[in-house]
Amino acid sequence: SVSDQDILKLHAVVPETIVTGAFNLLDHANVIKYSNPLTYPRYEVLGSTDIYTVFLDMTVSPIPFYCSCPAFSYAVLSSGSHMMCKHVLATRLANKLGLCIERPMTLEDLQSMMMRQFQLHSSGDPT
Repeated sequence: SVSDQDILKLHAVVPETIVTGAFNLLDHANVIKYSNPLTYPRYEVLGSTDIYTVFLDMTVSPIPFYCSCPAFSYAVLSSGSHMMCKHVLATRLANKLGLCIERPMTLEDLQSMMMRQFQLHSSGDPT
């Protein structure tokens, strides 16, 4: 469980809207952890308008996590105004608290995640 002291510590480093949004995602069990013995875990967060892919513990990157949401691209990567988005915080909390919905990763799941991550949409054009 998360104590009031823990929440105060979060508010000290992350804006209140992100903390509130992350806990809302946890309350609705919107963090899915896909596991496969051959790869590292992959996470998806069911956002209000889309499904976002989240990566944690990226050891070769200057930022150890990533989210495919627009807020992460803008507030974390472009402007640097935020340390993380609500999807990354929710995923980190869910992982630490054992609140992830765990699913084995099938080949179809991996393909679907990659398609969403790279926003590949079949147009029927072979070029």
